[in-house]
Amino acid sequence: MERASFFVDFEASGIAPDSYPIEVAVVSSETSFSSLIRPARYWTHWSFDAQDMHGLTQDHLLQEGDPPHSVAERMNQLFSGQVLCSDSPQDVFWFDVLYEAADLRPTFELKPLEVFVGRQAASDIYRLLPTTRHHRASNDAIALMNACRAFFEA
Repeated sequence: MERASFFVDFEASGIAPDSYPIEVAVVSSETSFSSLIRPARYWTHWSFDAQDMHGLTQDHLLQEGDPPHSVAERMNQLFSGQVLCSDSPQDVFWFDVLYEAADLRPTFELKPLEVFVGRQAASDIYRLLPTTRHHRASNDAIALMNACRAFFEA
């Protein structure tokens, strides 16, 4: 069973097909990276239900978010050659949307937890995640890293 070293989470503008990533975080035992993502001009979908969950507003993203190209470029620099682990296949979608908007190719991979540990172990790890999630990318990436550690240490 391959163990993941880097754990990633995205927050998004909603769950509709035209939703987009608004925050990304990657953590490991040695490093952490997080960024708010300023919407690309053509990203227009916004769900107030999602906003209630993550607490980020469109104005906040416009004022403090980094452009998709800057976020993707920085991630390429930091994680080149690595494989990042996500707790949701949906994160692969947000990853693709980010890199498409950035007009860049990733220098690393993002894979769901099941690819690392298999379906049964992933289910066991998901049960170790806190039931009340903060729905911010850093908190959720740290929770996944800690659940994986607890699973392998048990």
